Amino acid sequence: MSGPESGEGLLVSGGGGTLVATDAVLAEAAVLRTLQTEAESWRARLARIRALDSAQTPAVRWTDADPGLGILRTDTVFADIVERSRTLADALLTAAEDYGRVERAVERASGVAGAWLGYLVGRAAPLMILGALPNLAAIALGGLAGRALFGGVFAEGSLADVAAWFQANPGLLSDPAVVAAVRVLVSSADDAAVGALGLPFPAALELGDEGLGMLGLSSAAGTALLLVRPFGLLRETPVSVHRVTETGSPVHPAVLAALPPAGFGELARRIPDARAGGPQIRIERYAGAAGSPPSWIVYIGGTAEWDPTGTGQPFDLASDVSGAAAPLGPSGAYRAVVEAMHAAGVQPQDPVLPVGHSLGGQIAVQLAESGEFNAVGVASFGSPTAELSIPAGVEAVTVERTDDIVPAFGGTAAGVDDRVLVRSRAFAAGEAPAGQALPAHSLTSYQATARLMDDSAEPNLLRFRDTLAGVGASGPAEVTRWRGIRTAGP
Repeated sequence: MSGPESGEGLLVSGGGGTLVATDAVLAEAAVLRTLQTEAESWRARLARIRALDSAQTPAVRWTDADPGLGILRTDTVFADIVERSRTLADALLTAAEDYGRVERAVERASGVAGAWLGYLVGRAAPLMILGALPNLAAIALGGLAGRALFGGVFAEGSLADVAAWFQANPGLLSDPAVVAAVRVLVSSADDAAVGALGLPFPAALELGDEGLGMLGLSSAAGTALLLVRPFGLLRETPVSVHRVTETGSPVHPAVLAALPPAGFGELARRIPDARAGGPQIRIERYAGAAGSPPSWIVYIGGTAEWDPTGTGQPFDLASDVSGAAAPLGPSGAYRAVVEAMHAAGVQPQDPVLPVGHSLGGQIAVQLAESGEFNAVGVASFGSPTAELSIPAGVEAVTVERTDDIVPAFGGTAAGVDDRVLVRSRAFAAGEAPAGQALPAHSLTSYQATARLMDDSAEPNLLRFRDTLAGVGASGPAEVTRWRGIRTAGP
C-alpha cells in the first residue's frame, strides 16, 4: 500500500481494539480468519455426511475400498487448512497486539517525561522571565525604533523572511521526530502552568491528561485566549453564512446534483479548498426511502486566513485556537458550519456524516462529539483531534501524516475510543519539497492517502465504507455550498 505520493504503507490502529499494524497485515489476518471459518464449515458438512444413519439403514462405514475414502482425505486436508490458517492468523494478530502494547507504553512514557519537562519549565519560568527582561526591553526598543524609521516595514519584512525560510526549508517542520516532540510538548502546557503555580509534580500528573483530565490542552488554549483578547487578538464575533457558487460568488445558484462518494478518495476530493473568498462548506442531501429521513454528508474546509484579529471570515487563526479552547464556547467556524447545516435543512434525527481537513476535521469531530446531530460517522484528515472524544456507535476514521505537524497541535490522546487511526508518512522516500512550509499537510497530500485507503482490504476501513454506502444509498445528492463571514459585533 505504498506509492510515490504516500512514502510508505498505511499503519492502522484503534477501532475498539488494541492492534497496531499495517493495513496489509490486518487484511491478511482477516482473510486467514475467513479461510479458517470456511474450512471449519466444510468439515462440519463432511461430518454430517459421514454420520448418515437411520433405524432402517446401518451407519455408513468408510473403508479403503469404499468411495468414501475421498471424503476422509478431504476432511484431513480441511483439518490441515483450519490449523494452518488459525496458527498464521494468531501469529499476525499477536504481533500486532505486541506492537500496540509497545507503542502505548512508549506513549505513556513520553507523556510522563513531557509532563516532567513542562513542570520544570513552569517552575523555572519566573527566573527565566527575570533573566530575559533586559533582552526583551532591547528588542522592544529596537522594534519601536524600526517602526519610527521605516514605518513598520522592518517588522513586516522580518515576518516575511521567516515565512520564506520555512518554505525554502520545510524539512524541520516535516521531521517525524519534531512532530512527535511537538505533540508531547503541547500536552505538557498544563503541567507548565501547574509548575508555575508552585504545586508539586504529583499534582500536575493527577490534574492533567495523565490523571483526572481537569487540566489539558483546552484549558491551556483558553488561558492563552484570555491573555491576548484584551489586545484585540483572536477575538470571536457573530457569524453568518450565505449560499455561494463553487467560486465563492454570493449568487444564489441552482441546486446541483452529485453521485454518492465511492470511498475515502472521493470524500477527501470533495472537501473545499482552503482559500480566501471560496466556499468553506459543502453539504450533500440524500433523499431517504419512503418514511425515512434524508441523510447528509457535510464537507468542511481548513483554515483559509491567518488573520489573528478575527475580523474577516471565521475559518481563521482565531477559530484554530478557539476550537481547542472548548470551555470558552464554540469557534466562529464551528458556528458557521452549524448555521449552514440548519439553513440547508438538516434535522436532529437525520443521519449525518461530517468530513473535514485540518480545522474542518476538528469541527467534524466536534459535531459528532456534541450530540446536536445524529452523526453516524465522521472522517478527519490532518486535524488536531487527539483530545476530542468520539461517542460510542459512531464510525470514525482519523487520518494523520507522521510528518505533518498540524495534528500534533491536538496533543496526545486523552483516552481510548472506537476511532480508527490511519497513519502514513508523506516523504519517507526523500526530502520534503521546497515551496511549502507544511507540504505534508496539504489537502492534495491527504487525498493521495485517501486513495490508498480505498485500495485497502483492512476490516475497519471496509466497515467505514459500508457506513458511507448506507448514507448515500439513495443517491444522487442535492449539493449546496456555503460561505461564512464574521459580522460586526463584540
